[in-house]
Amino acid sequence: MDLDAALRQYFGFDGFRPGQREACEAALAGRDVLVVMPTGSGKSLCYQLPALMRDDLTIVVSPLVALMQDQVEALQARGLGDRVALVNAQRDAAANAETLRRAAAGELRLLYVAPERFSSPGFLEAMRATAIGLFVVDEAHCVSQWGHDFRPDYFRLADAARYLGAGSIVASTATATPRVALDIAHRLGLREPAKVATGFDRPNLSFAVARPAGHHKRGLIAQALGEPDALPAIVYAGTRAGTEEIAEQLAGALGEPVAAYHAGLDRETRAAVQRSFLADQTRVIVATNAFGMGVDKPNVRTVIHASVPASLEAYYQEAGRGGRDGAPARALLLAENRDKALHVHFIKREEVDERQPQALYERLRAACNEKGVYAVAAADLHGAVDGAPDRLRAVVGHLTRAGAISPSPSAPDVVAGRVVAPYDGRVAAACRTSVEEGARARWRQYREIWAYVEGDRCRREAILRHFGDRVAPERPVGVPCCDVCDAGLVPAPAPPPAHEVASLDEAIVAVARTAKPAVGRTTCAAIVHGASGKKIERNSYDGLPGYAAAAHMRRADILARVDQLLDDGTLAVSGGIRPVLSVPAARAAA
Repeated sequence: MDLDAALRQYFGFDGFRPGQREACEAALAGRDVLVVMPTGSGKSLCYQLPALMRDDLTIVVSPLVALMQDQVEALQARGLGDRVALVNAQRDAAANAETLRRAAAGELRLLYVAPERFSSPGFLEAMRATAIGLFVVDEAHCVSQWGHDFRPDYFRLADAARYLGAGSIVASTATATPRVALDIAHRLGLREPAKVATGFDRPNLSFAVARPAGHHKRGLIAQALGEPDALPAIVYAGTRAGTEEIAEQLAGALGEPVAAYHAGLDRETRAAVQRSFLADQTRVIVATNAFGMGVDKPNVRTVIHASVPASLEAYYQEAGRGGRDGAPARALLLAENRDKALHVHFIKREEVDERQPQALYERLRAACNEKGVYAVAAADLHGAVDGAPDRLRAVVGHLTRAGAISPSPSAPDVVAGRVVAPYDGRVAAACRTSVEEGARARWRQYREIWAYVEGDRCRREAILRHFGDRVAPERPVGVPCCDVCDAGLVPAPAPPPAHEVASLDEAIVAVARTAKPAVGRTTCAAIVHGASGKKIERNSYDGLPGYAAAAHMRRADILARVDQLLDDGTLAVSGGIRPVLSVPAARAAA
């Protein structure tokens, strides 16, 4: 059966999209392949079709259970359920064992697995008895320390593929800059790979950036989603609490169900939310970036980011969930100056002290068995690497790049691998270099995303140039390009509420009147100044009408004015250990 006949039989398509035929031909010929295509361009077909045409097994390594489940269900819907299966920790042991038996018996053509599955000797031995043709690494940017979603578990996948005797490796990603693409090829040991890279342009997607004040943001989201043909929609929020708060407010504003999705929800709830959204029973979902990677919902019309992502690659991947059916869709990014401050905070929080690589190395070496193999709970490594979880992940990456350790795929809360070299002067120097390069990479991502937000050039052209695509953006008739090229693409802010502040005094009084729970004088001054932090976000103080109204002033001067309003009776303060502000009844009535 030739490629065109197989495409019609298995997928019902009459033709290939750009790059798909080239990638399929290379995979069928047993070559290593590097596929770089934008979201929605049909990357999965580049390995699914060859897998269905081959006589051996194709293993697909995918970082998220939701991604695996979505692709398996899509193939099952095409009548291919007897040829595709998945193995993961959410299925019981008997079901996984039966799947491995079917794979070994030659009954399957596609098997989806998570990277940590390769840390199981039983799994590796079961697979080693199976004829494996293609070893697919999906979301392959995870293998690069310079990618936006680096995962040490991906480092050993090349070794796993060779150990299992795979005929070739197929690496697939939507968000690789030229530098990251080179690192992917190096990390996976691709041998003279066929490089299939299509243009990054998404002509049916309109891009816009808005800079609303904090207390206007949620009204602007509701306004954008209330426009004709704006649904279904995904709203990306920066925090779990933010997803639930925005979802609740949008449900009231839009008059229809709005679901929150984040990693803090139990598995059944997340699955139910995803099914409801995919079936158009729920048309708006508010999610953290835990949602969306690989989820195939073609008709998303709007993607809104309620805060600025950490990198332009992450933004483009998430914005690319819109318009996968080829019809017009819109990506709207809402940016506040406080997002910039948060980015700087997170970058500094993840900075690696030059002493930490050696400290972690010593802890791992102490945990080794006689073969130099270690498996340590991440929680037990806090003494060596303190701080955010991403810092531990980064230090593992630095030691790996320096050639000191070789990590093995493992559960998310376990650090596993093998010590392969002593921590000598060469390794120490290599770690210092890697740490410095990692810091430069994070600051580079910071500059790139904010250059996009604050730039005055065509948004789509800026994205294309970032990914090394030199073509001019295509401009279909009737589809706005971006807010720079097409004035009016960003909705005007909703009319301010009746109590909108016009002066410093009004801002202070508005905070004292509306803050729930009530605040004291110093917190009031911080809110009016535009402070950020857990307390501000947890209580939605950044949504109050007086928030950041005096961001240009010194906080001490704002606090002095609060005290003057207390002296003249405009404000009152309670007694007790933690006094809070209020507005006297007579003043409130006036």
